Amino acid sequence: MARANVKVVIDDQSYVIPNTESGSRVRGGMPTTGGLILAVGFTAERKSGVMQIESISDWMHRLTAKDPIGGNTHDLLYWDETFSGFTSNHSSATKGGTGSRYRLGPTGGWKTEWWAAHNYLQYGGVLIVGGTGSEQHTSDGYSTLKDKSIPLDLVFAATGDSSGAIQASVGTIASFRGDCVSVLPDRGNGEEAIIATQSNEGTADEFNVTVFGSKRHLDIVRGTSNDFIVTSCAADVAGCIARTDRDLDPWWSPAGFRRGQILDVVSLIHSPTDAQQDTLYDAKVNPVVTFPGEGTVLFGDKTGKDSSSTLSRINVSRLFIHLKKTIGAAARSKLFEMNDAETRASFVNAVTPFLRNIQAGRGIYDFRVVCDESNNPGALVDANQFNADIFIKPTKSINFIRITFTNKNTDDDLG
Repeated sequence: MARANVKVVIDDQSYVIPNTESGSRVRGGMPTTGGLILAVGFTAERKSGVMQIESISDWMHRLTAKDPIGGNTHDLLYWDETFSGFTSNHSSATKGGTGSRYRLGPTGGWKTEWWAAHNYLQYGGVLIVGGTGSEQHTSDGYSTLKDKSIPLDLVFAATGDSSGAIQASVGTIASFRGDCVSVLPDRGNGEEAIIATQSNEGTADEFNVTVFGSKRHLDIVRGTSNDFIVTSCAADVAGCIARTDRDLDPWWSPAGFRRGQILDVVSLIHSPTDAQQDTLYDAKVNPVVTFPGEGTVLFGDKTGKDSSSTLSRINVSRLFIHLKKTIGAAARSKLFEMNDAETRASFVNAVTPFLRNIQAGRGIYDFRVVCDESNNPGALVDANQFNADIFIKPTKSINFIRITFTNKNTDDDLG
């Protein structure tokens, strides 16, 4: 017979939360097709099909909450006093125990989506997850985020596929709305062999941004058979946009070493060579690149728009989206007012200081606002229409730098 003894068991239910950045008010949308809202959403969220996450600590709470919040019982783990462990069998779980929690982190078909949301939230943005609800938005997650009553600054896909179907579906959200940009993953898994076949995955317009790159990073649970997770960098690039708006303004490029640093990277699955980066960029695909000693960064800022237009750059595209949102709101205040010189002058006086502020913030070189009798003739006034023409010269981001070193003799004049 065994001797008397005391058995002490340490049940480690902690998660390791990586370093995160401070809050940004940028609202990033992510459609879910893997049951993410059903798994970690609360009752009202499961009914509406929309889940809003304010911070990464809120997101982590979705895994550790003691109250039942999930809908897929095969994914949930319950504490079972019978064998002092977790079980997926709800009926055998002890009521009043620690309750439901995903002790091993995100699981099942929503795992990739959970990690994409997590990666975006690290940059401080607000996350809007769009899925299907039991009472509202019952079609699909893509259609949910097309609802303009849900304000968004960007949308991104959790992952892509080899056919480009997911990328195209997410890309249609931004193109349909016209008030945000979409960040789309590349096709495949980042292997060198697929680089030559890259192309813009969404609609070829100024609202779509395609990203090449997947990163390897640590899991939130340590000591398992595999401590590493592999995720697309598309969510991180969406986070870089949130960071840019927090630190500066929408008309700044989110790429480069100041604003394009990718967080929580152990290594890239494939860091493209110089020649491969050229191939990707020519195809309007923005590579994520690791520079030894300098970090991993977004190294491109192209949209899907043809390169002959300045809207082929993220910062210019987002500048005009910003102008559209703000000046469009100002124009709505003129609806049902008298279409006369006073109203037209008041519109010019409202818009001009706003544009001057953007000019002072280095968003535009110059502008001109025309709203007078020249573009509001009598026939147009009689048709109850109001016309304003705003001419903008947007500032451009630097994509190419040329430095020339000239070797001179000692006695040469350098003046």
